[in-house]
Amino acid sequence: MVSKMQLHTVGETCPGYVYNEGSFGVNSMETEEKLVSCETCIHWEKGKCNIGLFDKVLTDLDQT
Repeated sequence: MVSKMQLHTVGETCPGYVYNEGSFGVNSMETEEKLVSCETCIHWEKGKCNIGLFDKVLTDLDQT
């Protein structure tokens, strides 16, 4: 199972990350910083990356 920390870290470094304006848990406050995580990416569907980058980015992080 993937942790919230892994989702955040992968989202921060993923070349395919695109913020999803309709992400759950995002408040309407304009001053609030957007949370970067796989869960807030347009490519994250049903708990998986639909362009296949999650595992590659996570593996690359483990190599450093």
